[in-house]
Amino acid sequence: MEKKRYESRLFFVMLFVVLGLGILASVLDPSNIAGNGSGMGVNSLSGVDRGLWWIGLGMILLGIIIRLVAVATLKKNFSSRLRIREGHDLVKNGIYHWIRHPAYLGIIIAYLGVPVLLSSVLGFLVMLLIVPLLLHRIKLEERMLIERFGAEYEEYMRQSKKLVPFLY
Repeated sequence: MEKKRYESRLFFVMLFVVLGLGILASVLDPSNIAGNGSGMGVNSLSGVDRGLWWIGLGMILLGIIIRLVAVATLKKNFSSRLRIREGHDLVKNGIYHWIRHPAYLGIIIAYLGVPVLLSSVLGFLVMLLIVPLLLHRIKLEERMLIERFGAEYEEYMRQSKKLVPFLY
């Protein structure tokens, strides 16, 4: 099977830049949600900070779990790069029964959990930049899968949601 590149290396650079800037903005944001500039000091966390810390931690863990389940469901079909492997199957079972791109959903939830954990509006706004990046990648991936699986993938698209179960 011929190797075809469906994405640029720039995508990964941009993803890691957004992640780095989002973490940096979250840590250095002097006007976090609690408004006390306490940052990560656990001893100085207000009730708002503590609640957001737990919500953020939950988001990070949920995102990681969703991604791990998605990768485990794909098995040999998983790749961090967009590519069709020899013997590539269209996986429509498990978590893929409900949404076509759960691994991306996991990334979004986990990345957005970092600024929530750190009570940072600025960090959250920076991290939101991953959404259009991943939506662009989903578009490229869906073109690749339509090219490989044709009508079968198009039917799967009609029967499932792209990213959020029952909604989108």
